[in-house]
Amino acid sequence: MTASALNPSTLTRRGFLGAVTAAGAGTAVGCSGATTGSSGGGPATIVVWDRAGAHAKARQEFFRTWNEGEGASLGITVQYEPQATDKYEEIVRVGFQTKRAPDLFHSPSSQLGAFVAAGWVQPLPDLVDQAVLDKAAPYHQKNSELVWGGVPYAVPTTAFTNRLVINTELFEKAGLDPASPPKTFTEVRQAAAAITKIGQGDAFGMIIPIKATGFRQWSVDIPLMAGDEALAQFGLFNAAAQQYESAKYAPVIELYRALITDKTAYPGAATLAGDVAANAFGQGEAGMYLTSSAIVSSLADLGSTVSAVAAPLPVPDGQQLVRSPMNAGYPYAISSTSKTPEQAAKVFEVMVGDGIQEALAAKAAPPINDTVWDSAAIKDNAFLQQYRPADLDQQWPKTPGGLLQVDGEKVDQTIEKLLLDPAADLDAALASMQQRMQAAYDAAVQSGDVDPQEFGA
Repeated sequence: MTASALNPSTLTRRGFLGAVTAAGAGTAVGCSGATTGSSGGGPATIVVWDRAGAHAKARQEFFRTWNEGEGASLGITVQYEPQATDKYEEIVRVGFQTKRAPDLFHSPSSQLGAFVAAGWVQPLPDLVDQAVLDKAAPYHQKNSELVWGGVPYAVPTTAFTNRLVINTELFEKAGLDPASPPKTFTEVRQAAAAITKIGQGDAFGMIIPIKATGFRQWSVDIPLMAGDEALAQFGLFNAAAQQYESAKYAPVIELYRALITDKTAYPGAATLAGDVAANAFGQGEAGMYLTSSAIVSSLADLGSTVSAVAAPLPVPDGQQLVRSPMNAGYPYAISSTSKTPEQAAKVFEVMVGDGIQEALAAKAAPPINDTVWDSAAIKDNAFLQQYRPADLDQQWPKTPGGLLQVDGEKVDQTIEKLLLDPAADLDAALASMQQRMQAAYDAAVQSGDVDPQEFGA
C-alpha cells in the first residue's frame, strides 16, 4: 500500500500544518544540516534522530560498532543525532519544514497521526520486511497510535507499562503490607497519610510530579483509564460513544488535590519535574510513585538502593482494575523525504530488532520483544520483570485529542490549574473542557478532517 492509500484529509492536515507554520519559525534544529540519505559515491549515510538521554547514548554506542561491522558490509553509515529532549517534537517538525529532516527518526506515538497527515512518514509495508511487521503485530491493532488508515507507520521498541511503585521499607514502617498495596484512590490517600506520619518530615506519602514531561498523560489519564476501559487519553474520549467524558477527571484531581492539601504529597508538586521526582524516590523520600517502567533504569542510573516493588495501578473508588494502559514506546518511522529509503529501511530493521533492544535492556530499559525479556541481560532483574507486559497490559488507544483545533484552554492547562487551586470550581471547569473538546471533534468530523472510524477498536 502506498502513501496515497491514506487520505490526509481524514486527519487534520490543514489545522496541523497551520499550527506548525505558526510555531516553527526561527527554531534551531540542532543537526548538521547534511542532506539525508546521501552517498557521495561512498557508503550511504542514513541520518537518525532520537530523543537525547541515557537510552540514546546506548543506541549511539551500538551504531558506532555497527557502522564498523554490518554497516560497512552493507555500504551504510549511520549518523546518529540525539536531539534536545524537551524540544524534540518541535525540532522534528521544523526539520521537515526546512527540508533538513532525517531519514529515520523516533516519532512520538501521540504525534505520529499529525506527521502522517503532513505526508512526512513512509508507510512501512512498502519498505520493511514482513517478519518485522509480524513481530510488531500486537501493537498494530486498528486503534493503535502507530496505525493510520489501517496502515502501520512506526514500530515500537520499548514496553512502557505502568505500575504503582512502592517503597517497601516505608510501607512496613507505616504498618502497611507491601503485598497488599492500595487498590483505590481512598486507600492511596490513607496509605500516604500513614507514610507521611512515620516519615517525620524526611519522607512523604506520594510523588505528584506536575512539571514532569507528559504528567497528564502518564499520571492523570492512566489511573482513570485503568478502571474504565471505554476511555482514551487527552480529554477522556469514549470512542464507542463518540463523546468526550472529561467530567471523569474529577476523581484523580480530587485525590491529588487532597494529597497536596494534606501535605502527604512530596513537597513542591507544582514545580516537581520528572528527574527530581525519580531522585526523591531513589533517595527513599517517598512511599509511592505512579510511574512507568522507565523508573527502573532511572533508579539504576542513580545507583539507588531503595527497596521497591511494582504494584498494580489503583483506580477510582467503586471501580475495578480492568486494564493497565501501556505505551509501546520509542516507535521509529522512516521519513518520506529520505533519498535512500531502501537503505533507511535496513537501518530501521536494525533499530527495532533484538540486538539493539538487548543493548538497551542491559541498561534496564524495558524491551518490547519477548525474546529479549528472556535474555541474560534482564531475566534476573526482578524489579524490571515486574513491569513485563502481562494480560492486563494493553496498548493505550489512539485519541483524536492531539489532532483537533480546540478553542480556549488546553487540556493540560486546565488539569494543572485545577490541581494547584483547590478552590477552583472542578465541575464547571471540567464541563467547559468537555464542551470545548466535543465541539472541536464534532466540527472536525463534519468537515471531513477527522475520520471517526480511526478511533474504534
